Amino acid sequence: MRIMMKISGEALKKDNNISEESLEKIYNEILEITKENELIIVVGGGNFWRGRNKLEINTVISDQIGMLGTVMNALAISSFLNLKGLPSSCYSAIDVPGIIKKANINDVENDLKKGNVIILGGGLGVPNLSTDMTTVSKGIEYNVDLILMAKNIDGVYDKDPKIKDAKKIDEISHEELLKMSLKQGLSSLMILDAEALIELAKHKIPLYIYSSKSINSIKEVLNGEKGTKVITRN
Repeated sequence: MRIMMKISGEALKKDNNISEESLEKIYNEILEITKENELIIVVGGGNFWRGRNKLEINTVISDQIGMLGTVMNALAISSFLNLKGLPSSCYSAIDVPGIIKKANINDVENDLKKGNVIILGGGLGVPNLSTDMTTVSKGIEYNVDLILMAKNIDGVYDKDPKIKDAKKIDEISHEELLKMSLKQGLSSLMILDAEALIELAKHKIPLYIYSSKSINSIKEVLNGEKGTKVITRN
């Protein structure tokens, strides 16, 4: 099975921008997955740059700074995996000559056949698109069977999880999640971009939403014990 995994920038951070403890945890999760699956990883950059950091600067430039943050994270993860003896290949959607190769499907497919973990930085290479959309778009491009998306919440809830009687949903369809997200409002509780959800439903890619902070092993997610599974029902 070919799996796409999104790792947020926050998952790399503890007391500094990238912590070794966080890298070790991610390594163990990756090691579990790659025992039986091919793996492609999309990395966020929130540990370096998030929400344009409330600075009065050009929004396109700000998004470009965020893309460079994801490249730094991709390089860090790839280097850590290689040093641990787990072969990985690092690619970017944007040109950073002399530092990282620009992604193309032939190189990625060849590296997957060799058993390498693929790390993707640079988002989609254009501003105003989130890493959610990057993850889904790259998942479609590389024909993945499953997307694992770590969030800062341990799954999908029927209402704001801060409300006392909110209940976590173990399984929901893409269509149901889209309707619920739109009802909650585009700027409030949407756990995933509407555009990303639409593409997921169109291509019928299963999605697992979970919090890496609330699991002991990624097997808990893959076995349906933690998080929320998003599927397309016939």
